[in-house]
Amino acid sequence: MTRLARSAAGPSTVLLIATVVAGCSPAPVSPPPSPTTTRTIGLATRVPPYAGAPAVRDPLPFTVLSGHPCATALTPAQVKQILGIEATGKPDRNEPAGPTCLWENPVTARMVRVGYATTHRQGLSAIYPAPGPDEGRVWRELMVGGYPAVATAEDPEWYCTVMVGLADDAAVGVALIGRVGDTRDVCAATGQSADLVVTTLRKQVGR
Repeated sequence: MTRLARSAAGPSTVLLIATVVAGCSPAPVSPPPSPTTTRTIGLATRVPPYAGAPAVRDPLPFTVLSGHPCATALTPAQVKQILGIEATGKPDRNEPAGPTCLWENPVTARMVRVGYATTHRQGLSAIYPAPGPDEGRVWRELMVGGYPAVATAEDPEWYCTVMVGLADDAAVGVALIGRVGDTRDVCAATGQSADLVVTTLRKQVGR
């Protein structure tokens, strides 16, 4: 589990990753973090942004995350664009950081998870500061839909997570899970998926 994780993945996460690994790799692979997991913040109350996280210009209202991602994060057409098929989102009820939804293509074993980090309201600050250099590990700042974001992965060959700061105290996480040896750039594809989520959320508040 990545250093960025606040808590261990729930049973559903373990099951999801086991499905991918069983069909794609003979060697055990550490499960990826869920889209909304972060490193432990500590007992002190801190007002975001902090720890080097960028301030969010033109923030979206926190109410944009008031719904469930299964209903508000991606349209059916966007899910098909990401996975290649129409799929119904399934809630992950074991994610403590906020409501989370999973869409899966059972043929390719590819999955996309979207989580709203609403429990602690730390926004993008929760995954700062950047970790030290680690060979083969991804921790990359980027912009998604005009908002600051960070792509993280310990094994970018088959999964990546992009956290997007929608406001100083609001963030959405998008994780794309592929196959070991996938020829595409999984983090780039995750960023594209996150851009679709941001586009959908912005439309809901008339942006």
